[in-house]
Amino acid sequence: MGYETITVTLTSPHVGAEIGNIDLTRPLEGRQVQELREAITAHGVLFFRDQKIDFAAHERFVRYFGEPHEHVGGDYTASKRIPGFPGIRKQYFDAKSERVAGEEWHSDQSYAEIPPTFSILYQEQVPPNGGGDTMFLSACKAYEELSAGMKTYLDGKTATHAGGKSFDKIPNARPAVVHPIVVRHPESGRKLLFVNPNFTRHINDIPASESRYILQFLYDHLARPHWSMRFRWTDHSIAMWDNRCTQHCAIWDYWPNVRSGYRMFLKGIERPAA
Repeated sequence: MGYETITVTLTSPHVGAEIGNIDLTRPLEGRQVQELREAITAHGVLFFRDQKIDFAAHERFVRYFGEPHEHVGGDYTASKRIPGFPGIRKQYFDAKSERVAGEEWHSDQSYAEIPPTFSILYQEQVPPNGGGDTMFLSACKAYEELSAGMKTYLDGKTATHAGGKSFDKIPNARPAVVHPIVVRHPESGRKLLFVNPNFTRHINDIPASESRYILQFLYDHLARPHWSMRFRWTDHSIAMWDNRCTQHCAIWDYWPNVRSGYRMFLKGIERPAA
């Protein structure tokens, strides 16, 4: 695929690309936005370096692709609202943090009836000497590498998703929703696995023991290194990922150092479809 206004450098064979020749502190042109859409459909997650954006630029970038999605499930310790920008959440971790968000593989807010399409995370400050990386995987490639028999078994099955452990102490903050296990990406047309260990609770309409074993197999399969990659953050870098076809996992190896950034979601327009 050729690009006229941006550069696209793959970060792994199956997921991720670094974007160059772009300045997100300034308004974008229509062709740039279209090429970013094409790139994220092709690669699942896009990375941008040296983009010292403010809150207005962060929100402007999200709005090129649609409306912001407001967090489902209330506030919790690791994620705080920004006054005047209801779609932006600050994420700050230091020596006093008891945990960090996203330490298990997951797709953001998969327990929402209509999960967010994209997540855009801006890291303002990252730990010195490395640390605080994020891993990403392709749920499309993971599905494609399943055996024919397992694909047949999963066809038509659904699973229940609910808010994760982060929300245990928040009243009414654990909504539950049912999604198909195998869904089709609306842009690329590829089938993918839509279950994750952070938010998926059980497969519906089968015995509990069978559900546990099948889900554990799928989690282990998704997490194989063959279709995943690790992104090393730098100050003022941005990751933009498609929650419909990727999962990610934050690595907390930087205690007691500081990792601080801001995240926005893009509002989804349809439920995951079988």
